[in-house]
Amino acid sequence: MPYHLQMGDDGILRIDFGGSVLEREEVDDFVRDFHVYLDAATPEAPLRTLTIAGQSGVKLSSKVRKAFSDLNSDPRLGKSATIGVDRYTRVLIGFVLKATGRDNIRLFDTEEQALAWLRE
Repeated sequence: MPYHLQMGDDGILRIDFGGSVLEREEVDDFVRDFHVYLDAATPEAPLRTLTIAGQSGVKLSSKVRKAFSDLNSDPRLGKSATIGVDRYTRVLIGFVLKATGRDNIRLFDTEEQALAWLRE
C-alpha cells in the first residue's frame, strides 16, 4: 500500500504517500479508505486534509487523476493542503481545481505552513 491515512487529534486527515506513487490498480483501495473519513464529514463541517506527496517526476494514470477530481468535487471535502509537489503535480492540481470549480487546495513548502492554513 503506497499510502497511509491517519486522522489527527486536530481533526485533520494526514495522507502520506511516503515517496510512492498511487498506481492505477491501487486507486480503488485509496478511494474506499478515503471515504471512511469523507463519509463522516458534512458540507457544514468538511474534512480537512494534509497530503505529503509522493515521488517527484512520476506521471499519474488517468484513472488516478479522475479519482482525485471526483473526490475534490465532493462538498464534504474542505481545505486540502499539499506539501512536497513537483511542477507536474502543481499543474495537475490546477487542472483538478479548474475541473471541479473549487479553490480548496493550496500548496506549501513546509508542514507548519500547511497546518497553519488548515487551522484558519
